[in-house]
Amino acid sequence: MTLNELRYVVAVAQTQHFSKAAELCNISQPSLSIAIKKLEDELGITIFQRGKRKIDITPEGLEVAQQAQRVIEEADKLNYLKSKQKNPLEGVIRLGSIFTIGPYLFPSLIPVIRKKHPEMPLHIDEDYTENLRKKLLQAELDIAVLALPFSDPALETLEIYDEDFISLFHDDHPLAEKSEISVDDIATSELLMLGKGNCFRDQVIAACPQCKSPQSRNDDWVVGSSLETIRHMVAMKLGITIMPITALAKQTDYPGLDSRPFVHPVPKRRIILAWRASYPRKEAVMVIAKCLQEALKGQVDLLSIESKLN
Repeated sequence: MTLNELRYVVAVAQTQHFSKAAELCNISQPSLSIAIKKLEDELGITIFQRGKRKIDITPEGLEVAQQAQRVIEEADKLNYLKSKQKNPLEGVIRLGSIFTIGPYLFPSLIPVIRKKHPEMPLHIDEDYTENLRKKLLQAELDIAVLALPFSDPALETLEIYDEDFISLFHDDHPLAEKSEISVDDIATSELLMLGKGNCFRDQVIAACPQCKSPQSRNDDWVVGSSLETIRHMVAMKLGITIMPITALAKQTDYPGLDSRPFVHPVPKRRIILAWRASYPRKEAVMVIAKCLQEALKGQVDLLSIESKLN
């Protein structure tokens, strides 16, 4: 049994495809298949059920893949301890984010990281919260930027900032006559929202439970697949919406749009970093947290993070 064989098992379990796993591991497919068959023979179990079009992992195989992931992480820790003597921040960080944060964070964060820590390049990924959670647990990502509520016993978290919500509408909408907006104002208008399963949609409904179409009283009246799709629809006078305030940085790209803050209490969300409890590069987590706060300074309410991460 070798570390490479364990890496091959993890790769196939993640991709559910021998060719893709071989490409990921920089090995030929026949060599990967032979190595996994050798491991199966050694363990006396079948890890993968091989079909013509589909690869299924057996219950025993799932346990092997999960244990293999843990062994690989522990081995990586040893390599990290070796490299730490040179530069504890050196090496790629695989950073994920939910869709309603990434487009407005990464363009500001990446230049800060490049300036302060050029030895720590970022590989970025955007996805839904549940998918990011799985990628963290499977070590496909190192750190993820998420919104509360979120919890997982295998993941550690650090609260970074609070972000206000803000209303967005066309400048000839009646709301443009107001200096501030209440959730009641939003509830009586045609609200454009993200689809079910998106955490930002859930946060908007939590802040404004009555925010439904007055025509249909159905919260599936008009939905969009992304904040940018919804912004286009607002620009076409199809309704109004609620945005995280960091998304307003792109408002100048849409002439005719206007926005107003909410009256107190302002609806908002809390943003966190999450990473595996076994992740060895704790210094890198704090660096990402500090650079993230620097990138968004003046846009959001920053939280104290000093002395919160050992």
